[in-house]
Amino acid sequence: MERPTSLFLGAGFLTSHLLPQITPLVGRIVLVDRERVEKGNYDNSILPKGYSNRRKVSALAALSQILSSVPVVTIHSNVNDVDRLLKIHEDHQPDIAFVTFDNVPSRKVAREYALRTETPAIFLGVTENYAYVDWADGVVLPETDEEEREVEEAMRRIRDVCTRLEFRPLGSLAASLAFHTFTAWLWNGRRIAMMASVEEGRLHLSTFDRRSISGDYRRATRSNT
Repeated sequence: MERPTSLFLGAGFLTSHLLPQITPLVGRIVLVDRERVEKGNYDNSILPKGYSNRRKVSALAALSQILSSVPVVTIHSNVNDVDRLLKIHEDHQPDIAFVTFDNVPSRKVAREYALRTETPAIFLGVTENYAYVDWADGVVLPETDEEEREVEEAMRRIRDVCTRLEFRPLGSLAASLAFHTFTAWLWNGRRIAMMASVEEGRLHLSTFDRRSISGDYRRATRSNT
C-alpha cells in the first residue's frame, strides 16, 4: 500500500501526541476540528507556541510542517451530522481515520461515517488512569440518552479531578498504542485493539485481535510492567 491519506477527526491533545508518530508513514493529512487553542492546552498538548486563540487545526498543521513536508489540509468545522463527514470523505478520499473527539455525540457521528463508508477508523480515548485504542466496528458507545448523560457527567468529573499535566503522559501512551495499531494494519492488514491501565506505578497492557467472522475480540497478549 502506498502511504495512506489519513483523516484526523479531532485536533486536540491526543492528535497532537499522535501526529509526530504517524507523519513519517502517511502521504497526506486531513485535520478536522471546530475548536481554538486555549492557553491551558499547552499543558497537555504538543503545540507550537503562539497559537492561543487560533484554530487547533492550524496549530497542528504548523507542527506537521515543522516535522515533515507531508501535505496537510485543515478543515475548521463543527461535525454534528454524518453528512458533513460524508462530504469531507468525498472530497479527500481518506484511506484511514483517527477519531479523537472528546464527546459522545461526535464519536457516534464518526462511527456512523466509518461504518457507512467502510473506512478503517481507529478510536483513541483516555480517562484518569487508562488509555485505549479500538476500531469503529468494535468501539462501545452509549446507546441511550441516559447512558450518554452518565458518560458525559463522568467525563466532566474526571476533568475536574485530573490536571491537564496528568493527562499529558496518558496522551503519549494512547498515541503509542495507536501507532502500533496503525502499523499492524498498514504493514500486515491486522486490526488489533489495545488497552493500558496504570495502577500503583505498574503498567498493565492488553492487546486484542479483531476476528472478522464473529466480530469479537480475542485476547492475544497481556503483559504487566
